[in-house]
Amino acid sequence: MELSIPAEHAFRAGRRQLETHWQQRLERAHSGAERAARQYHAVEPENRLVGRALERQWEEALRHEQHEQEAYARFCREQPTELTLRERDTIRRLAQDLPGLWAAPETTAQDRQEIVRVLLEQVTVDVQGDSEQVDVTLRWAGGVQSQHRVSRPVACYEQLATYPRLLARIEQLRRDTMSFEQIAEHLNREAFYPPKRTDQFNGGMIARLLSRRGLHGPRPRTMVKVGVLEPHEYWLSDLARELTLPRSTLYKWQRLGWVYSRKVAEALGRLALWADDEELKRLRQLRLYKRQWPEPRYPATLTTPKTREEGESR
Repeated sequence: MELSIPAEHAFRAGRRQLETHWQQRLERAHSGAERAARQYHAVEPENRLVGRALERQWEEALRHEQHEQEAYARFCREQPTELTLRERDTIRRLAQDLPGLWAAPETTAQDRQEIVRVLLEQVTVDVQGDSEQVDVTLRWAGGVQSQHRVSRPVACYEQLATYPRLLARIEQLRRDTMSFEQIAEHLNREAFYPPKRTDQFNGGMIARLLSRRGLHGPRPRTMVKVGVLEPHEYWLSDLARELTLPRSTLYKWQRLGWVYSRKVAEALGRLALWADDEELKRLRQLRLYKRQWPEPRYPATLTTPKTREEGESR
């Protein structure tokens, strides 16, 4: 602001010079038109040739004067409005209170963008792996840098950096015989938060979270009966937990044929998914693979399971 005030004074001095120059041009054009008019009116009527020549000169002088007036009008329209003393004092005061200016009801989103463009030279965003944690480096005008940690919305619980602590805390609260609603209240007070754009937990979210991971309620006897599952077979929820993968994602892979599965009639048609050590490695690589343009598809080596016969032959 202190630098802008002398610049404004210099601008106003230059504008005054231009204004003086334009007034001189307008005066010359007006004087020329008046002189041409006097010459025309002073000629003798019988001197028609001279009269016609002077009349043409008078018309040209009038056109020139009109052209100069129109050019001056354009010049006035294109000049920025000058600040009054009161407006300059207001700007000085607001420049000392940027938080107040930012939060003022009259400040629009476009105004805030302009403020940011003035204050910031560069913003560097570094997402921590696949988690919700984002490190932001701000380089301010003048060279000062500041570091900030912010959170972004993520799609699933497994992406939360607090996910292991969250599950451990829920299990601890369950041992205290708390209801799902009471667990949600504790988590909210302890600054835990769910994924996506939800701010707080509720009882239903706790129940669904535990149910998807096979941690809620007793399992049917057929699912815990010895001999129902064959070697290297998992129930879908168990394999999803082993891969730290949402059940819905693993179920989609099963429907696409990316993992070998069978329906267990003894367990009411529940899916049993087969995965030995090599298959677990492939599925983990598939979970971590990030598709990039121009190849939006997953590579076939990660989506093609080997058959159980291949695994057993080894």
